[in-house]
Amino acid sequence: MSDGYIGKILRVDLVNRRTRIEELDEELARNWVGGSGIGTKFLYDETNEQTNALSPQNLLIFMTGPLTGSTVPGTGRHEVAFKSPLTGIFGRAGVGGSWGVALKRAGFDGIILMGKADKPEYLWVHDGEVEFRDAQHLWGKDTYEASKILEKEIGNRASIAIIGPAGEKKIKIACIAHEGNHARMAGRCGAGAVMGSKNLKAIAVYGNQKMSINQPEALKNYIKLMLPHIRESTKGLRELGTAGGILNYEKLGNLPHKNWCLSDWEEGASKICGQEMAKTILTGRYACLHCPVGCGRVVKVTDGPFAPVDGGGPEYESLAALGSNCLVDNLEAIARANELCNRYGIDTMSTGAAIAFAMEDYERGLINKKDTGGIEHERGDAKVLVEMVEKIG
Repeated sequence: MSDGYIGKILRVDLVNRRTRIEELDEELARNWVGGSGIGTKFLYDETNEQTNALSPQNLLIFMTGPLTGSTVPGTGRHEVAFKSPLTGIFGRAGVGGSWGVALKRAGFDGIILMGKADKPEYLWVHDGEVEFRDAQHLWGKDTYEASKILEKEIGNRASIAIIGPAGEKKIKIACIAHEGNHARMAGRCGAGAVMGSKNLKAIAVYGNQKMSINQPEALKNYIKLMLPHIRESTKGLRELGTAGGILNYEKLGNLPHKNWCLSDWEEGASKICGQEMAKTILTGRYACLHCPVGCGRVVKVTDGPFAPVDGGGPEYESLAALGSNCLVDNLEAIARANELCNRYGIDTMSTGAAIAFAMEDYERGLINKKDTGGIEHERGDAKVLVEMVEKIG
């Protein structure tokens, strides 16, 4: 097999609790380079327009690319491909963290999941071995809580991909969470619902296998040469995260506010931007494996109506969807709504868009308190934002 790949794909039959290892075809890898490309090729070949996204016939494919595990900066990522329950067509979600690298080290380039387990289970993939384990004690628990339980069972060396209650209930905007409360999300298109439809709570991976690299010393030296340039050019991203651009996005008209119906929201943007986060609730930074940037936010809220918050902070997309799009300028409320989404395992972008849509419906008199469970769905109300996330979750 070419350098950059382990050369093995793990097939998992959840119905019969069987696994099969197949060789990754070199021509396929060259023609469909990368996790999304290879995963999409398998999905295209083995599903069709008749495949129900939430049926056992749908595939859930976790796939890495040739740079995953190579220590090249920014490559601690993997892709998830599936037929989307949200759209009925192709869906994919990219996610950072360490899970993709851990999968390579466990001995596989990808995992293709087929069928549906007859009861909740999780997979423990380690050093080329695969175990089917009971997950009924994890079912119903949120992603933070369930991840902690798993870490105690199998050791905190493992990297875990897991769904929350939203995925279990097959909510069509459900995510697959990674990295515990740092919450790296395979967020788009309902991947969590597909995983839940297979009665699969989690996949934990760990291993010590090394991938083959062509000219490893030359690569190591080139990375060493480039790292100072990368750190310097991404200094702002490291200090302020993806939210550091919010003020500029607002000036350019690229920040959604009031469902894109409002032209200016400068004062509100200044209250939820990365600069404000750094001054108030930011407690640390998180970096995906093999990434020198560290744009991930770690935030904490200990007092007030929106406490507690302790973990991964909202990215730009979450601040825009849950914040400006709903005209909510309370950073602590957005952080709480973001954490609830992470715990339930629902996509912050789709959740924020749905709430903003409902706020506009309420404002226009198209729905009322009977439709919202008694909540006065006023736009800009931070308490309403959090309450609606709880109801969705």
